[in-house]
Amino acid sequence: MFVDFHCHSDHSDGTNSVAGIIEESLEKRITALSITDHDTLAGQVEASELSSQMGIRYVRGVEISCDFHETLDILGYGMIPSATSIENQLKEVRLKRDLRNTRILSRLRSLGVRITDEELEYSFPGESLGRPHIANLIVKKGYADSIEEAFSQFIGREGIAYVEKEKLSIKAAIELILSAEGIPVLAHPLSMMLDHDQTVEMIRTMKSYGLKGTEVFYKTYDIETRNELLEISKELDLLATGGSDYHGEHKKNLELGIEIPDNFVSSFLESLPTNDRLDDQYF
Repeated sequence: MFVDFHCHSDHSDGTNSVAGIIEESLEKRITALSITDHDTLAGQVEASELSSQMGIRYVRGVEISCDFHETLDILGYGMIPSATSIENQLKEVRLKRDLRNTRILSRLRSLGVRITDEELEYSFPGESLGRPHIANLIVKKGYADSIEEAFSQFIGREGIAYVEKEKLSIKAAIELILSAEGIPVLAHPLSMMLDHDQTVEMIRTMKSYGLKGTEVFYKTYDIETRNELLEISKELDLLATGGSDYHGEHKKNLELGIEIPDNFVSSFLESLPTNDRLDDQYF
């Protein structure tokens, strides 16, 4: 089944609008979709309504960055729209992200890179702004020749204007999604930079917190990697999901949509809240 349960709109660090993603999904004949913007649920109502009009099953989604020495993100699916706990907590996360942006821009200005907070907000109207947006302005204003150079020279981990991001703990992120009756799933497990045994133990620990699935069918993973992750998910009795991690122009090598075997898609969709499944509409 051709689906995508991991992609980003311009409400966070993607470059395409929600409407643009839905339109492209229709053109690519994607049958089920979730837009998983970073730390925000903005755009979910629009995405659900447009998907319904186009005959695409929609799953309400989000991606939350967690406190870890490497990249570790938790995807949340199917959160009930009436849950205020997750909305309030994500707002706090975004405020911390905004404070980080302010600190980065201040450091950049001290280095002669003239970008203001107002300029960042005016240039990108999304709710969840971050380093990709700052990198875009660095390039646009001629301080670097590419996004990659902007990160390596200025705002990447080794860059001269880098500021550490304050994140939720892994346990807190999982519990937050569960509090809204959502399904927490580990995104792109290889980003944790662990060996096989460490990966199994880390996922086992996350399952003890309430993790329900792992992203096995990640766009850039080869067959061998997917099979290895599938074995882990089977061993730990977890759902196997997948997606492209599409960001539009910010990740030009990734196209929307991925083929996932029907049985895994069905198991995932059936795990969502009963009231959504009865209406044949996934939020």
